[in-house]
Amino acid sequence: MFLKKPEPQYVPGTRVRVVQFLRVGHRRWMTETTGTVEGEGLRPVGGMEMGGKALYCHQPTLRLRRDDGEITEVALDENTRVESLDAPEPATASASGPPPQSV
Repeated sequence: MFLKKPEPQYVPGTRVRVVQFLRVGHRRWMTETTGTVEGEGLRPVGGMEMGGKALYCHQPTLRLRRDDGEITEVALDENTRVESLDAPEPATASASGPPPQSV
């Protein structure tokens, strides 16, 4: 069975804040990552004991470029909160493009 790749939810170039909560024993820790979206993807979940890389089971991920240039990939789940901080930067026209034509 082949699954269709989901439609992207975040436009590359959008600045976002990803907030996740981790349970460590009886405590609940909050982690926060801020960066610019580079892309979205799916990663296989499972291992050899589950019959290979679990072709039917994938987890969504979000690839971010942080302010210091570091690239990080965040695994998303139902408890992850992604907040958009601004709209994506518009693409600028290159200076080497064709010159405007006069009429």
